Amino acid sequence: MNNFRNTRLAGLVLAIGFFFACSSSKPSIDSLIAESQYEMALTQIDEQLTEDPNQPGLLIQKGKINTLIAESLDPRERGEFYAEAITSFGQAAEAGIDSAQQAEVEAIKTKLWSEEHNAGTAEFNNQEENNDFSLAKAHFSNAIILKPMEASSHLSLATAHFSTGNVQEAISTLNIAKNTLDEVPQKLYENLGFLYLQHGEPDQSVFYYELANKDVTQSKNIAFGLVNAYISSSNNEKAVDLLSDLVENYPNDAALHNVYGTQLYEITGSIMNDLAQAYQNNDTALVSQIRFEAEGVGEQAEQELIQAYSRDTLNTDYVESLAVFYNNLTGKYLGVHEVAFESDKEALHTKAEILVNFAIEYYEKLTEISPQNETAVSTLEGLRALKESRFSS
Repeated sequence: MNNFRNTRLAGLVLAIGFFFACSSSKPSIDSLIAESQYEMALTQIDEQLTEDPNQPGLLIQKGKINTLIAESLDPRERGEFYAEAITSFGQAAEAGIDSAQQAEVEAIKTKLWSEEHNAGTAEFNNQEENNDFSLAKAHFSNAIILKPMEASSHLSLATAHFSTGNVQEAISTLNIAKNTLDEVPQKLYENLGFLYLQHGEPDQSVFYYELANKDVTQSKNIAFGLVNAYISSSNNEKAVDLLSDLVENYPNDAALHNVYGTQLYEITGSIMNDLAQAYQNNDTALVSQIRFEAEGVGEQAEQELIQAYSRDTLNTDYVESLAVFYNNLTGKYLGVHEVAFESDKEALHTKAEILVNFAIEYYEKLTEISPQNETAVSTLEGLRALKESRFSS
């Protein structure tokens, strides 16, 4: 009996010893992490979470392991592990974490976001000459996964897409950001306005430029972008209204005066077409009204173009703008002259003669500055022939 009991006891001791041996041979999660055995550590965590999913500390540890895996990989392969980490951190928050754990999670996300975003910026700057922004895009995409509410990473990713000529992808990036961010920065709307203009969608461009800043005249870049959008969408009236404010705010900006004058001419040309129609309709009252309007807007256009030219007399664009203005308006007045009342023909003819002389003067200046401009040389010859045939007495 005693031998039997001893044998039973020995068996029990052996069994217990075996149990402890098995238990002690199973490494802890911390030791697995220390040895970079991340997959095994995750397996143990998942086993424990299967038994009890409401373990915020374990979920945080799972998230941290996924960030460690991500950091060991090429930036282009990190996304899924960062996403898994963010999911685990979110599940931990839902399970209930204290302020210290929350601070730890935020510190991890902020550190990693900063590293990814800054690495993307550095890579972008280093590769500008090579135009290879694939690694920069990966870093910015990773940064967005880590902290989707950081607008700067969305803007940077869109810039990287645009820099490789992928305008549509840049637009998509900013639209996703627009629908994600709690507070959409003005810069994002401005960039969407620019991108839609580049993509040939002026109406969308106008919409976003208008969202970018209620008082667009306080930002010349936004305002000028909006002017371009209005012009592209053939909304000359709105372009002129905005340009009127801009030249008042920036009176020494020659380019603004030149664009303003050009747009005023576009309106003048439209008014002259209406004047010809009014003559053909034999509408005396409307003719008088439209003639007054055409002369007023035309003179304003002329003054704005002169303002631009006077600030830079050697700028071929400004010289050409005046030359083209006088040439085109000459044609408009001659066209109206053909259908005008007999009583108005002399005044219209005189106006056309004044205009053709100015056109010749500025085309002469243009050919002096730019003698290789064959179009200008040819136009000048045509104007001289026109003057000889229509205005010599």
